Amino acid sequence: AGLGVGGASGSYVSAAVLVLGVFIGSALWWFILSSGVSVFRTRFNPHRLWWVNRISGIIITGFGLIALLSLRG
Repeated sequence: AGLGVGGASGSYVSAAVLVLGVFIGSALWWFILSSGVSVFRTRFNPHRLWWVNRISGIIITGFGLIALLSLRG
């Protein structure tokens, strides 16, 4: 709706372009992510992984709190 995706005058071509764009974007994201993990996997020992997990948990908790607080008003 915000991007004009739900327009009544859409055609099959525009729908196919949208689906193809989402697919290519997702494939590119997973390629970049898996390549990055492959490059940096030797640099992570259990201690660094522990820190990554803690920081990630704090960030996710922060987003959750922001989402809950946004429901207040």
